[in-house]
Amino acid sequence: MAKKVPYYSNDRKLFPMTKTEYVRRGGRWFPVSREREMISRKQAGYVLDKHGLPFERSHRLEKRDRYRHNEPYDTFSSISPDGQKKSEWYVDWNTGHENYIRAARRSYAAKLGWQRRKRKNAR
Repeated sequence: MAKKVPYYSNDRKLFPMTKTEYVRRGGRWFPVSREREMISRKQAGYVLDKHGLPFERSHRLEKRDRYRHNEPYDTFSSISPDGQKKSEWYVDWNTGHENYIRAARRSYAAKLGWQRRKRKNAR
């Protein structure tokens, strides 16, 4: 049986991350693929690292959603050494926080329901 993580744990707080791959055609970037997954805050720290990736031409950290969250960055983009491919990682902090609040409410309601059933069966 899997270990149940309490709702207030940082391991429970998962954030949606989108990785988009681009290819350069002419002077514009065109999206080729898009992947979505849920990551923890610790993994988001690895994704949004200021040191960048090995063997890259350049990288950039930016805050795309300026007024939706209090984190310093939410987007990391990296350009390959030949300048023809670009990868962009976007972490949606606001949606992750909303998911966390929803799980916390659900967990609290489940705890109250369990206590209510326990009291009812004890009589």
